[in-house]
Amino acid sequence: FGSRANSNYNCPRCNKKTSLSTIKSFSSSSELRDAVSKANVPDEIVKELTYRLACYENSESSSGGLTSDDIKKILSFAKLPDDSITISSVDESMIRLNLKKMSAERLMELLETSSMVLRNSNSSWSVLQ
Repeated sequence: FGSRANSNYNCPRCNKKTSLSTIKSFSSSSELRDAVSKANVPDEIVKELTYRLACYENSESSSGGLTSDDIKKILSFAKLPDDSITISSVDESMIRLNLKKMSAERLMELLETSSMVLRNSNSSWSVLQ
């Protein structure tokens, strides 16, 4: 992926003709993007980011994931008399339904970013959908 093998190359600084050799080729633009990103970042940061990304992906895949039906059940059981929900009410409903595949805090983050709930205060949310 990139320029053709028979194209003429000029130095980007002095504009002289140079003989360049292909060091690595990529089959997709995403592979090229990742390689360029890694080449432009110090090794220490690449190692740290790679480690954190692997930990995140492992935790996401091991957590299982909740279906939309599971989420609807959790929210219906978590509703308080004023039709709001809290992290503790969500946690209790997840325990009651035996759906403890992720933390209540993580579920609330996901629901908030997907606009399913709206934050009322620091500790309460309204269900929108």
